[in-house]
Amino acid sequence: MKESDLRVLIRESHLKPVRISMDDGKSYTVSHPDFGFVADGAIIISNGPGHEIDGAGFVICLFDHITRVEQMKSNKSKVA
Repeated sequence: MKESDLRVLIRESHLKPVRISMDDGKSYTVSHPDFGFVADGAIIISNGPGHEIDGAGFVICLFDHITRVEQMKSNKSKVA
């Protein structure tokens, strides 16, 4: 996945959270753009509502170790 494509997904993560799976079996969810920052060759994910990162305040995920990126179901429930 290109950095530009991942930036778009992170920018929309308040509507559809993004799950990032790593080659070590761990996965991280970004549920709002404030908690994910796409840099050159890596994404930095910080703690946020509904998820904590193994006692750390943030994790750096190198693109070389990302195995899967997927959008999850919508954060917003439909109101009639």
